[in-house]
Parts: sequence; C-alpha cells; structure tokens
Amino acid sequence: MTVTCALFGIIYVALYSKGGIKGGFIKKFIFICNMDNIFNVLTGEYDAWYDSEDGKPLYESELLCLKPLVENCISPILEIGVGTGRFAKCFPGTIGIDPAFNALRLAQQRGVQVVQAVGEMLPFKDETFGCVLLIVTLCFVQNPVHVLSEAKRVLKQDGSIIIGLIPKDSPWGIFYEEKKRQGHPFYGEATFYSLPDMEKLLEETGMMIMSIRSTLLQRPDEPRRIEEPVESYSKIAGFLCIEAKIKYNP
Repeated sequence: MTVTCALFGIIYVALYSKGGIKGGFIKKFIFICNMDNIFNVLTGEYDAWYDSEDGKPLYESELLCLKPLVENCISPILEIGVGTGRFAKCFPGTIGIDPAFNALRLAQQRGVQVVQAVGEMLPFKDETFGCVLLIVTLCFVQNPVHVLSEAKRVLKQDGSIIIGLIPKDSPWGIFYEEKKRQGHPFYGEATFYSLPDMEKLLEETGMMIMSIRSTLLQRPDEPRRIEEPVESYSKIAGFLCIEAKIKYNP
C-alpha cells in the first residue's frame, strides 16, 4: 500500500508493511510534512559548514572513516537524518529521510532520493534495506531507542547499521557540549553519548557492535586537517564509525 505526499514539486511515497498502516500514521505523516526545526530554518548556515575552512577537513575525515564500512554493505541503503545529503550523495542509490523539508530539497539537488519522515516511524516495509546510516543523528532525536528499533525493523537480517558518533567523553564531545551550554543553534538541543552509552542502546534494541573505526584524533584547538582513519576504537577520537548487526540467540 502506498500514500503519496507532494510538496513544491517533491513527491514522497510512503510504503507500509503487510500488517497495514499503523494507528495514527497518516496523521503523523501529514504533520511531519509541515513541521519545522532548526535544520529547516537555518539550512543554508548548516550546509555551508561542510565547505568552510573549519568544517571541510572534518567532514572529509569523517567520510574517509565511513566509506569502507558503507561500501562493504549490501544494497539498498537508507540514511536516517540525511540532512542536506552531504554523506548520502557519496553512496549512489541511497534513500534519505529527514523531517526538515528545506534540507531535503538540497539533498535532492545532490541526487539523493528523499522522503520526508522521522526516524521514529519509518514509512518502509520490514527488511527493506541492506544498510541503514545514522550519521550524527541519534544525538538529535528525542528517543534513540525508538529510532534504532525502527532502523532494525527495516534492516535485512544480514544487513548493517552504520552509526557516526561524536563520543561525549572525547575532546570533541566536550567541545560540542560547551557549545550546547552556550546556546549554539544546532547543538543546543543535542544529547551526546559515549561508546558505552551506545553499546547499551544497541543492546536494548537487540543489536551488537561488529567493528569500530576512529578519526578526528586532532584536538579542537589545533589547526584543522584531513586525517586517515584508525582501524579500531580510539578513546581520544572525536568521531567513531560503528557497524552494528542484529544479534541472534543460539
């Protein structure tokens, strides 16, 4: 079954599981087609960071860390919290969801297939995707367990969830926590997690960590540079790429 929502020339098609439409789904889908958030209001400022002197080396370092994990995944790929498509555009065929309409318009211009939706209620059938990306997304959602549970639901049994995490106890996590305290427009509502926090969230949703790659070992007060990733967990890394899979009980 499909429901289509068309806004300003962008068409969104929601697919539902064979069990039918969940209670209140259409009402919530219509609501998110009209909702606002800071990434919708300040889309240009957010997107410009990726090309800035400060942001570009960090973004390219994060991308280098992510690429091998994502390229080894099976298709198709979904990114939850796709934003303006800066990561999704690097993985052809990726479908991106986000509640921020203005961000989705930029993602679409970058060749990303987009659906306006929220991670807590994904408009896709069970076991649709071989890979689900959550790149610096869980820190911005109200209920990360619900989002991870939905990511697991739409994931194929042998698929992978790839998480991009800014560890709260890293130098970069502390740096962004200070920005949050100062009322930064983007980080003001963020909730950062440590690696043990993420392990607990994944455990709660029946997932387990398979591998970790690390980058941003440079400190926030150092000149920005592009880094080669580390093939393991580093306590001082400001960005972790975590691959998780569904846990099976013997």
